[in-house]
Amino acid sequence: MVKQKINLSGVNETMLVPVYARALESQKKNPAFFDEAAIKIINSLDYDFKQHGKNKMNMWGCAARTIILDREAGAYIEKHPNCSVINIACGLDARFHRIDNGKIHWYNIDFENVMNIRKNIFSSHDRVTNISSSALDFSWVEKVQNKEDVLVIAEGVLMYLNESEVKILFETISASFNHCSILCELMSKWMVKNQKMHDTIKKTNAVFQWGVNDSEDFTTLCPMYKIFGDYNLTDTMKQFSPIFISLMSLMMRSKNNRICYFEKSI
Repeated sequence: MVKQKINLSGVNETMLVPVYARALESQKKNPAFFDEAAIKIINSLDYDFKQHGKNKMNMWGCAARTIILDREAGAYIEKHPNCSVINIACGLDARFHRIDNGKIHWYNIDFENVMNIRKNIFSSHDRVTNISSSALDFSWVEKVQNKEDVLVIAEGVLMYLNESEVKILFETISASFNHCSILCELMSKWMVKNQKMHDTIKKTNAVFQWGVNDSEDFTTLCPMYKIFGDYNLTDTMKQFSPIFISLMSLMMRSKNNRICYFEKSI
């Protein structure tokens, strides 16, 4: 099989790291989740995925956030079966195929070069809309048909924006949708400050720009939202290496990423 050549760098290249983590987990005997697309991707793209797999902590973290986001997004869809789901900076994510209930409408948003790769991997679907756009080019808002009930997922992206961009993004989302909930990954300020230690930064030209000391920092920045869920990746990572992670958990929790669930309150 001739593999598809890709030319990615910086933030765009970082999307390949969680893909490899999901593929590794999916090929286990008893995986925590199964991502058929991730396996297809690592076998079809001309890219050295194995360079990322050497850092097990990074792989465990990516798998943990997949478990949490699948669970929490799935729970939201169960309560809101006809909602719209907006996947900000979707990369090569296949979450729709894992949690689809047969009714939701799903919107993938990412740059054109990413969408061109997706076209060769994912089949078209009548309830999935792919939008080639920056998250901060808000013309994508008008393409979301159901503005009454929206779940926004922001995985592995906010740390690459600066604080003012994060604020503008979620203020615009709040103003654009009547009932709006958010599942987003937040990075700690400690990791932003010490990013040279992070394996993804070592192997790409990406730069972390924004983080928080506490999840409530998000609601201070964007007071139109209230927090209803806070899930530190450390707790889920314990299932991959129970003894190792458990011994380090107190130190890791303040430094590790978390998935938070917010609802628009104004």
